[in-house]
Amino acid sequence: MTMETIVNAILCVAVLLASVRLILWHRASPVSGIPFRLILLLILQPVCAFLLSCSLFPSAETQSGRTLRVATAGTPRLAGAAAGAPLIILPEAGAISGGEAVPDLATALRRHTGTNSIALLGNGLPPRDLDAARTIGVRFAPPSLPAGISDLAASSVVAPGAAFQVGGQLNGLPRASVDLIDPAGRVTDTTRPDSEGRFTLTGTARAAGTTAFTLRVQQDRRTVEQADVPLIVADYTPPRLLILAGAPGPEVKYLRRWATDAGYVVNSQIGAGGGIALGDPAIAINAATLRQFDAAIVDDRSWAAARGALMAAARDGLGLILRASGPLDAATRTQWRSLGFPLSGQDALAPLALPKTDDTAIASTRHGIGSVDSPVDIASPDELLPDVSRIAMMATDGNAPLLQDAGGAPLAQWRAVGSGRIALFAGVDSYALTLTGHRALHGDWWNALLATVGRPVAGAAAIATTSWAGERMALCGLSAPATVEDAGGRRTTVLPVQGCAAYWPVASGWHQLSPKGEARPQSFYVQPADALPVMRAARDRDATQMLRASTATADGSPERESHKGWLFPLAWLVATALLWWLERARIGRRPDTQSAT
Repeated sequence: MTMETIVNAILCVAVLLASVRLILWHRASPVSGIPFRLILLLILQPVCAFLLSCSLFPSAETQSGRTLRVATAGTPRLAGAAAGAPLIILPEAGAISGGEAVPDLATALRRHTGTNSIALLGNGLPPRDLDAARTIGVRFAPPSLPAGISDLAASSVVAPGAAFQVGGQLNGLPRASVDLIDPAGRVTDTTRPDSEGRFTLTGTARAAGTTAFTLRVQQDRRTVEQADVPLIVADYTPPRLLILAGAPGPEVKYLRRWATDAGYVVNSQIGAGGGIALGDPAIAINAATLRQFDAAIVDDRSWAAARGALMAAARDGLGLILRASGPLDAATRTQWRSLGFPLSGQDALAPLALPKTDDTAIASTRHGIGSVDSPVDIASPDELLPDVSRIAMMATDGNAPLLQDAGGAPLAQWRAVGSGRIALFAGVDSYALTLTGHRALHGDWWNALLATVGRPVAGAAAIATTSWAGERMALCGLSAPATVEDAGGRRTTVLPVQGCAAYWPVASGWHQLSPKGEARPQSFYVQPADALPVMRAARDRDATQMLRASTATADGSPERESHKGWLFPLAWLVATALLWWLERARIGRRPDTQSAT
């Protein structure tokens, strides 16, 4: 409870007691008073209390306190020579003469008591000073950002051999090109940003451990900016995939080949008719067996025989993908529709729209030209190349489908069932993508399906945040003291307060956070102090703009208020004097005629 609340409570009690006293005094008085006099006395009691409270605790709008100019990063060096309010220089502003250097904004506010607003110069306040600035008014005219990387985001944890994406945005570089360079110095992907400066790059993780790729921005054959892209490659137990098919065919063959290359442990069960099964050693399809798998791909011909066990396993967390091998029969359509998938329209196959591919890529895929991983058994004459189709009865249900073809037709949708998920894939003969120059699309489709419905795989713990050396950062989610070890081997113990601890990294590179009582440390990367300056300026600018605005003018001097702080004490003095005079004056009184007789 604040002092203002305590004083206001005392004033309310005093007004109540004074009002009761006035009423009792009027009733016991030997003279009869005119009612309007008592009414005036009762009104003046709360008025005096209100004016006294406003005099003791003036609001920020009525104070005439001082304003400070605060220099942040990006402030011109001659800012101290300008006339106006006193200049406060924060550490990020650098060497500026004519002002008072302070370690943070809170120190400046303690030294300059009575300050109720600040006028910011430069890019804005860093995270260290945002809490102190919330108690006062802030005036901030953000400058335009220089050319460079204004935003950067990347996957923090990936599996060995898995693909990851790096996205970001450039500012003021319309003709730039962006390269992603792996730790060995090879360019893994190159792109140009769109009209708004956004870009997306794709890389591939290598061996397990912590590493850092490099993002390079070039314009007119000149490197504009480079930045580290930290990545944690976590080694984990490979997910297990079960493939059930009612008959052998190229779809199962290429699907198994892709899944093995993607890191899955694959077990395929393929029926050949007459009780003959192909593929891996036969296993029983029951709850105990299915609990050992993370996902299962089941075609329409093997669905009916294993339906009960598969649905029970899906409710227990198994990821289930249903695929069509051709037009569906009535029983399968009814069963899949009962799972929540919208199936309507004609039961037939429709052509699947594919993105355009250049002739070089198609020739390379057909004949293995320039590709060491292209299998030799895919060489086929042009007239024998298969087509990719889809079942035409899948319709949209108002939600965005999981997959679409190039023409916008839905290819896959998913539903949650108990603890697991079920997806329906409408593509037929997707293996043909690998024969028509769309090998990457084939992998993207199946990777998206399995990543969506499969059981979650526990990976390495990581702190996904961007921080810089020499700047305070918050480490949250801590319930006990923890130890931070930087890239140079220095150890620091941090103490959490309400779950978060403050840490000042002094060096860039990988750091390890080891909470007490936890076996696995959490890794995080600290950028060099001079890295990503535009992104850092954009962060400070956006955070500062969210603070409340003040009434400071451009030169840092406060505007004149329509209500001055001294008006409340003067009004309280006048009201108190009127109350004192009205209680003692004989105005409004007359002798009681009955008492006089």
